[in-house]
Amino acid sequence: MSSRVSLRPAATSSLSSPEELRVQLEGAWEVLEQAQAHKAALLKRLGSFRWRHHLQRDPELPRRVRELEAPLAQALERVEHRLRQEAWPETHPLHRLTRQLRALHAPLEKRVRQRLAFWEPEGEWTFAEGLARLEARARDSHLQVPGEAEPVLMTGGADYRSGSLITFLTFMFWGYPAARMGLDRTGTFVSGALILVGLPLLVGWLRRRARFWLTPRRLVWRTSRGQVKELALDSLRYAATLPLVAKNGLVVRQGDDGPRSLLAGLENLQNLKVVLALRELPLLRQRTLSAPTYALALFPALRFKQSGRFRGSAQSGVLVMRPGQLIFLEDQHLWNIVRLLLGQAPDDLYGLTLSMLLQQLQLLPEAEFDRLLERLTPIGSGYRWSSSEVTHGLTADDKYKVVLPDGAVLTGVPDATQQAAISRVLQLGRART
Repeated sequence: MSSRVSLRPAATSSLSSPEELRVQLEGAWEVLEQAQAHKAALLKRLGSFRWRHHLQRDPELPRRVRELEAPLAQALERVEHRLRQEAWPETHPLHRLTRQLRALHAPLEKRVRQRLAFWEPEGEWTFAEGLARLEARARDSHLQVPGEAEPVLMTGGADYRSGSLITFLTFMFWGYPAARMGLDRTGTFVSGALILVGLPLLVGWLRRRARFWLTPRRLVWRTSRGQVKELALDSLRYAATLPLVAKNGLVVRQGDDGPRSLLAGLENLQNLKVVLALRELPLLRQRTLSAPTYALALFPALRFKQSGRFRGSAQSGVLVMRPGQLIFLEDQHLWNIVRLLLGQAPDDLYGLTLSMLLQQLQLLPEAEFDRLLERLTPIGSGYRWSSSEVTHGLTADDKYKVVLPDGAVLTGVPDATQQAAISRVLQLGRART
């Protein structure tokens, strides 16, 4: 009994000073301190509301934590072995440091998995692999919404009507909860009216950041939580969702067996589905990887059979302008055009418009696009004129007016982008004459 008591002070008195102990541990103490500092900093950044912003400002931080994992395991083993061997007190700085590191690991690993779920489904990977994936995502400059340099073929924001069904059902059955709350008839009516007006606004406000962008290379979408996702078009597959799950929703996935993502509550999803279906056709597959570089303008227009104040019936269509020529394709011949180009009219092109079709065809090489136009006009699907045969130009109200040789008139309203394209077409046409 006395021998045990005499050994305790001896063990305590044999403790080295912190400076001596640092030298004896040969850098293990410093590794623990660095790992604790880096892990605490990463956990703080990942727990922030603006965690992506903080992570992108210091994408090296996950790498520093990952590179210390192997030295940290060795340092912990060495320090804890000495702690047990020499029976150091619980108040020793190394005891506190090892406890902090043990306590940091589980919440940090959980947070890494949680943040990675913003970009990819949870997989069977180690903590070090998760850190590597997080670093790659932080460095991925393409995981952003399209900027000015990337052409956008189609976009759609939040559909503020998405909360209409919920609002209607809530309003219809509001009487029961209102009665349980003790509201009289007037209070029930007033609160129901507030729900009818306020709930759609609330849903729209919550979804104000939601949007998708379709570019020649990728589909990008941002959720209402600000999460940005993308899929490359050359590997994208899609399928419509069930109406009971999400009205006009769209499921997109990478490859035939890849993870699925749901796009819902957005405008133009039906049009997006049609465009993605066009991308799968042999005519356009793997040929739409860059925006057109040649002179081309196209925009919706109306063809009136007579000019002057009393005009005849109008035919809607698309006016296509190339240097030295104008082509007008009528909407009513859309499916004839589709059959001519594809040999059939696929069922999944429901909702296709002529403008949508031409916007995709314009991404083909110049010579191939011109050959397609030549194939369309002889079958009655459109009309072609030389620029010298017609009188055309922008009017004071920003309409583009074309007076045809037979007295008929074409009018359309090109946007600012198409006005610039028209100027380029006319300039190049004059240069060739």
